[in-house]
Amino acid sequence: MTSHCIQAILGDWPSLSDIEKKVGVNDGNDLTNVSASALLIPSYANFTGDNWNVRFYGLAYKLPNISTSDLDSLIDGLSTNNLNSTQRSLLQNRTQDLASIPIPKANLTALVFANGSAVTNSSGIQLATADDVGEFDQFVPVPGLGGNTSSVKIVQTGIMNVTGPGNGTVILVPSTGISIVSDIDDVMRITKVYVPNEGLNNSFVQPYVNVPGIPELFEHWNETLPGVAFHYDTTTPVELTRTYVDYLFSNFPVGSLEMRPINITQPSQILEARQNSLLKLFQTFPQRKFVLVGDSSSSTLLSAYPQIAQQFPNQIACIFIRNTSATDPDDKIPYSTKEFKNLPNNTWFFYRTADDLYNLNITNGQCRNDSVPQNVTFGEQGGILGNGSNGAAGLVIGRAQYAAAILGTVVALAVSLL
Repeated sequence: MTSHCIQAILGDWPSLSDIEKKVGVNDGNDLTNVSASALLIPSYANFTGDNWNVRFYGLAYKLPNISTSDLDSLIDGLSTNNLNSTQRSLLQNRTQDLASIPIPKANLTALVFANGSAVTNSSGIQLATADDVGEFDQFVPVPGLGGNTSSVKIVQTGIMNVTGPGNGTVILVPSTGISIVSDIDDVMRITKVYVPNEGLNNSFVQPYVNVPGIPELFEHWNETLPGVAFHYDTTTPVELTRTYVDYLFSNFPVGSLEMRPINITQPSQILEARQNSLLKLFQTFPQRKFVLVGDSSSSTLLSAYPQIAQQFPNQIACIFIRNTSATDPDDKIPYSTKEFKNLPNNTWFFYRTADDLYNLNITNGQCRNDSVPQNVTFGEQGGILGNGSNGAAGLVIGRAQYAAAILGTVVALAVSLL
């Protein structure tokens, strides 16, 4: 999706300064009467030959008391009128962390547990000082977690001396095997970020709905692929981590999670964050093969996936892109496939439904389902004129045509209101 469309459809996500102004503080150090909290985002560890190198990744923050209406007003474009009791409850639950105020330069101490028992001593592990916006991201060798393994194991982590939540999970990933790296919105759950208002409503006031067949597909991969590990990636801001974790781990295999860092708002920054998270994975697990799963409504993935595949060609198993415009007539956003031009054709596949992927022999290099036409032009595709295609990649439409069509819709709406 083009960057201007993201902003128009999902509205302006509140920046850190917006939140601080609403709360009336400069940073977490101003909230002397509020206890410190810490968020540990689900992460991963690699085996170094002696110990497991555990990634501690998260945010130190304080959560001041703020009214629900003030929280809701932070999200530009979200209408809270006429919500029923269930929708209002979901909204309150999902927005309660929006007022998180980072603690700059926080010093945190971590604990690690395996099978219910602590593997760190009572003094814990002193983490490196958090950055200016309270974020921390580092690997620490942790003894006592056993040797390398042929399948993923799960351990628990915690942060000492915080009020909450302060706990997380880490997957111990084998040195070899297949890693599934998947976007979440419109790949795993139906978000419809490409539809005005509906994307916001599906994110904040509606129950999360799985994309049909994807939970079953991921469980099939979990049971059949060798040494499989799951890594979930989203450009959703870090404040919604808890909501996403609750959803993911109730519907999909436990894995690691990448969230959008604090105070990133520009599309170029979002793409860079995607690229950095992929680079970290590929460098951390040089002997593993990666399956990258995304969708055609994410312009960042349509750039980041081919770029990482060119940088690490021997680590790519398959790239699967869900073409939302091929199955959802509401998706009228053009997308670009130009970055795929320099990749081997047998490594990528634009699919329509989970059934298109279910019987592929990924382990032996099968990434294509020949019953699904591709029609990839290596240019701009989809959009208003492309939805009639039976192929997985749709037809070509220029940005100018799309902009004119949208402008016409806006003008017609304005005239109807006169």
